[in-house]
Amino acid sequence: NKFYQVVAVTVFSALAQMSSAENYSSEFSGRYLTADIDAEGQKSNVDQFGISQQVFFSEVDTSVGPLGKAAFISRASSYTLGYSVIDGEADTDIANVAIDWRDNDMGLTLGLDYSFTDTTSGGAISDELVASVGFYVAETTEISFQYAREKYKQIEAQEKTLALSVSHVGTGDVGFAIEGSFSMADTLTDNEQFGIAVSAAVYPTSQFGIGAGFDVSLADEDDDRVFAFAEWFFKPNLKAAVTYSVSDQDNIDTNAFILDVSFRL
Repeated sequence: NKFYQVVAVTVFSALAQMSSAENYSSEFSGRYLTADIDAEGQKSNVDQFGISQQVFFSEVDTSVGPLGKAAFISRASSYTLGYSVIDGEADTDIANVAIDWRDNDMGLTLGLDYSFTDTTSGGAISDELVASVGFYVAETTEISFQYAREKYKQIEAQEKTLALSVSHVGTGDVGFAIEGSFSMADTLTDNEQFGIAVSAAVYPTSQFGIGAGFDVSLADEDDDRVFAFAEWFFKPNLKAAVTYSVSDQDNIDTNAFILDVSFRL
């Protein structure tokens, strides 16, 4: 399988380049997701495998706070390439490219994220574009606006979303992070749907963090999700993270477990 060969070569290259330096300029991540789905009694299971490479335009300083939030605190600009496959009733390939620009002096942030999804067995193809503009209103507090457009080519329809987000990271003896957003979506059924998302994490040490969050739709249709997560840096450049989530969307219940492993170089 070509995908697994690419994963093996990339992981080997990352391990060969790993050093004891705490600061880093790139991050390679591997992700595994498994989910149990119950669609009104019709049960199924899906597995997703993905890899991504994030490259920063300057070295990220990890002495500024929690290791997991170092890039945000340092206002480090980067670009990311990603690819994943979903193994289920409909095999799916997803390719992604993104750029995140952060001005260290002015505090202005700009982002552009594009992903392409191809469900080969069903013939469904979609692409999504997310654009964002924001500003650091304080040293570690950002407010941003996002516009997302997802287009479904098979049915010639698209869904648009506008969102306002606030992110803050505390860098005291015990670090913490809080994120919240309010969104308005123009759905495929031409109905406006409002949503709220909130997450919070605490970092007793710079290497370890644990948190939880929820997404909820302010509409008659069920579209809710709750999740909990934890991350641990075994070394300054080696991280493992786990996430467990439960969601209910249009009477489809999903329980998902995610394992992330990252190498920083």
